[in-house]
Amino acid sequence: MIDKNKIKFWLYKLGMRETIPAQIINRVQIDDNKEDLINIREDQTLFFADKIKDREKIFLRKTVYEKLKEAQNYLPNNYYFKIYSAFRSLEEQQKLWDIKYSLMHSRYLNLPEEEIIKKTRAVCADPRYGFGGHQTGGAIDISLCDKHGKDYQMGTQHSENNDKTQTKSKNLSIIESKNRYILTSALTKVGFVNYPAEWWHFSYGDRLWAAYSNKDKCFYGLASLKGGR
Repeated sequence: MIDKNKIKFWLYKLGMRETIPAQIINRVQIDDNKEDLINIREDQTLFFADKIKDREKIFLRKTVYEKLKEAQNYLPNNYYFKIYSAFRSLEEQQKLWDIKYSLMHSRYLNLPEEEIIKKTRAVCADPRYGFGGHQTGGAIDISLCDKHGKDYQMGTQHSENNDKTQTKSKNLSIIESKNRYILTSALTKVGFVNYPAEWWHFSYGDRLWAAYSNKDKCFYGLASLKGGR
């Protein structure tokens, strides 16, 4: 039987597809190094989006945070990182899925269930089939702002899904392209990889990172706050 996901993977390799199929990413072997989650909330050099800035604790794996700090050295003057999402538990992911699913269901009333689920999966990892990068503590949703926390123009808002959502969208203005280059360049220089379908999503050490880095193993699996501090 023909493996359609392998065909899609080779189409990606040939530059004929933007992303690696999720089924291929989920086949990456996990050899979790059990590294701690650490609280990054008190870092005064980082900005946090409105929806999370009131939280006392926001977690990332220790090395991911260290790499984020290193990436700050590659930002131009008056450019700062703004965090929109970091570690999310499976419970939080389920709540997010429910919200996105309800939104799609109300928006596409005439579509069959299968198509609504497909559209939801395009904007949110489905927690019913395992876990995604945010549940490892190795993924981060991130953007850029000035010293006052004012967002720079990136083409879309965080989690906004349209013809500018893909990182290399051809519909960007000059300033939007410049800002995405600044963000992507700073983070990839220290080892992060970007998910091409979402300009804001970067990861290190998880399965997505391994797949896009041509590695057959990753070192971050499902994380637990029991080891967080």
